Amino acid sequence: MSSPKSPVSHSPHSSKFCPKCGKTSGTFIGLFCRSCFLKDNPNFVSFPDALILERCNVCLKIRPQGKWVNWDDELVHTWVGKQLKHRLENPFTKIEIVPNPKKPKAFFVRANVSGETDGEKVEFLAETNMTIRGAICNDDMLVSSDYYEGIIQVRFTERTPEKIRAVQDEIDAAMEPMRKEDPKAQVVNWVLQKHGLDAWVVSRKAAKAAAVAVTRKHEGTMSVSGKLIGLDVHSSKTKNRLTFLVRVP
Repeated sequence: MSSPKSPVSHSPHSSKFCPKCGKTSGTFIGLFCRSCFLKDNPNFVSFPDALILERCNVCLKIRPQGKWVNWDDELVHTWVGKQLKHRLENPFTKIEIVPNPKKPKAFFVRANVSGETDGEKVEFLAETNMTIRGAICNDDMLVSSDYYEGIIQVRFTERTPEKIRAVQDEIDAAMEPMRKEDPKAQVVNWVLQKHGLDAWVVSRKAAKAAAVAVTRKHEGTMSVSGKLIGLDVHSSKTKNRLTFLVRVP
C-alpha cells in the first residue's frame, strides 16, 4: 500500500507534547506528532498499490465502474477518487493524473486530500500508479463472435449481381450513422439466397433501421417475425432474434 506524504497542519502546536517521542514542536495530529502518528497509522490516507483501468482494444471505451463508456476525464477522476481510502472528516480531494512518459499505458496518480481529524485541519498527498489493461467490451465481443439478433432478408423479383451489391451498400450506409453510439450496428455475415440476400446484424435495432431504409428506397414491402434465442442472465429477460423480410421489385 502506498503511504501518505507528510500532512501539513494549518495551526501551530508549540504547546503540545508528543507522549511517544517527546516532541513539543512541529505538526501534530491529535495528541501525537506527525512522525509518530504516521508510524502508527501508515494507511490513514492511501491508495492501493496500483490501479487498473480496462479499455476496449476495438472501440477504446473504458470500464471504470462496471459499465463500458467513452473516456471522460471527470469520470476517470471520480473513479480514482473512490479508490482512495481515508479516515478524514469533511474531506476535499483534488486528483491529478499524469501520463508516464516511459510507459504508454501507465499513469502517475496523485491525490491532495484535506480534511479534519481530532479537530485538526490537515492535508495529505497520496500517490499510486494506474495501468490501462486491454480488454474487449461486450458489444465488440458479440461482433467478433458472429452473434446476431436481427436478420434482413431482401428478396428480388429478379436477382442480379448489381442489385446484390447495391443493397449491401444501402444496408451499410443505413447503419453507418448508428455505429458511433452502437458498435453492434454491424453485419457479421452476408448469405446469398436463390432470390436475394440475407444480412445477419448484431443489433435488432440497427437491423430494423436498415430494413426500413431499403424498403422505402425501393418502394417495397416489409414484414417482421421473431424467434426466441435465449435468456439474458443479467436482466432475466427473454432474447429474441427478429427477421425483417423485405420484398423489392
